[in-house]
Amino acid sequence: MISVEEAKELVINNSFHLSSIEKNISECLNCVLSQDIVSPVSYPPFDQSAMDGFAVKYSDFQKSIPLEIIGESAAGIPFAGGLQESQSVRIFTGAKLPVGTDTVVVQEKVSVESGKLIIQDTSPEYGSNIRRKGSQIKTGDIVLRKGQVINPGTIGLLASLGIPEVSVFSTPRVTLIVTGNELIKPGNPLNDGQVYESNSYCVNAALESINIRSVEIISVRDDEKQIKEKIKSAVENSDLVLATGGISVGKYDFVGKAFHELGVKNIFYKIAQKPGKPLFFGKLNSCLLFGLPGNPAASLSCFYEYVLPAVRIMQGNQNIFLQKQMLPIVNGTPKKEGLSLFLKGKISNQKVEILFGQESSNINSFSAADCLIYLPAQKGNISAGELVEVHILP
Repeated sequence: MISVEEAKELVINNSFHLSSIEKNISECLNCVLSQDIVSPVSYPPFDQSAMDGFAVKYSDFQKSIPLEIIGESAAGIPFAGGLQESQSVRIFTGAKLPVGTDTVVVQEKVSVESGKLIIQDTSPEYGSNIRRKGSQIKTGDIVLRKGQVINPGTIGLLASLGIPEVSVFSTPRVTLIVTGNELIKPGNPLNDGQVYESNSYCVNAALESINIRSVEIISVRDDEKQIKEKIKSAVENSDLVLATGGISVGKYDFVGKAFHELGVKNIFYKIAQKPGKPLFFGKLNSCLLFGLPGNPAASLSCFYEYVLPAVRIMQGNQNIFLQKQMLPIVNGTPKKEGLSLFLKGKISNQKVEILFGQESSNINSFSAADCLIYLPAQKGNISAGELVEVHILP
C-alpha cells in the first residue's frame, strides 16, 4: 500500500501526451494547443480609427482654420484617395485611416458649417484616437503557447488573425466499464437486493466536464469470462479504460483478476487513503487502466484525484491537478495518523466546512460539495479554525 503522494507521482510518470490533430477553430473549444501559434498578420492590419469623428492632418489643426470635408471612411469601405492641405475626411470607428492624415478628432468636439469642419477641441494630441497597425500584434509574434487551453476568447483571437485551423492534442478514447449483479439502470423497478447504478452517470458527467463527450459505457454482470472479454476489447479500442467495482478481493471481484490475466502492468494497487483504498492503476500497451471502487462517492473521489490528472496529461494540459487553496476549517474532525482523507466540503466566506455524510457509498454529500478537503496521512485530529488543503472541484 502506497501513499497518496507516491500514487500521484506514479500517475504523472506513466501518463503520456496523445498525438496531435488539426481541428477547425469552431470545433476546438476546451482543447489544448499542441504547438505555438505564430501570427500570420499584424493586428490591427492597418491604421484605423478608434472613434467616430474626422481624420485630419495635425499640422492643419495647428493652423486653426476650417477644413474642407472631402469624403468619408467607414469600416470595410475605406476612403480611396489622399488628402491635400486643409482637407478632412469623416471617419467611423474601425475604419482605415486615409492616406495623408495622422490624427482623429472626435465628433463631439467639432462642428460643421457650410461643408467646412470647425475643430472646437483646443488640445488634441498628435496621433490621437488611432489604433496603429500592429499595435496589438505584429506579424511573426507568438500569440499563443503550446499547452494553452482554448477558450472562447482564444477562438475569437484566432479568427481575428485569419487562422481557420489549429493543431491540438487528441481527445482520449475512453471506455467506462461498470460491473455488478446488483446494479439496475434508473427508470426500471428494483427487485430485492438491487440498487440503482450511478457510477456511469457521475463519472461520465465528470468526463464531459473536461471535454470528453464520446465515452463508451459498458455494463456487465459479475461474470469472470464476460468481464475479461469486455476489458480486453476496451483496451484494444481505447486510450483509457475505467472499470468501477470488482477491484477488491471478494468472491465476485473479477476485475483485478482480469487485469492480471490480460497482462496489465500493475503500477499500483491500494493507497493509504479513505475513501478509495482499493484503487488500481495500470498500463497495457498504449492504454491506461484504472480500477475504481464500486462505491459511488469513493469512485468519484478517485476520479478527481487520480484519473483527472492522467486525462489532462493526455490532453496536453499543463495544469493537471485540481486547483488548491488553504482555508480555515469550520468544523474539526477526529483523525488517525497514517491514513489520508478526502472529505467532501463546502466553501463559504473563505472558510470550508466538512459536509455530513462522508461514507464511501454516500453520493448525497457530493451533490452539495464544491471541493475535497485533503487531510494528509501524517496529520492527526483536526481542530476548528485550522488551515487545511482544499481541492476545488471543476
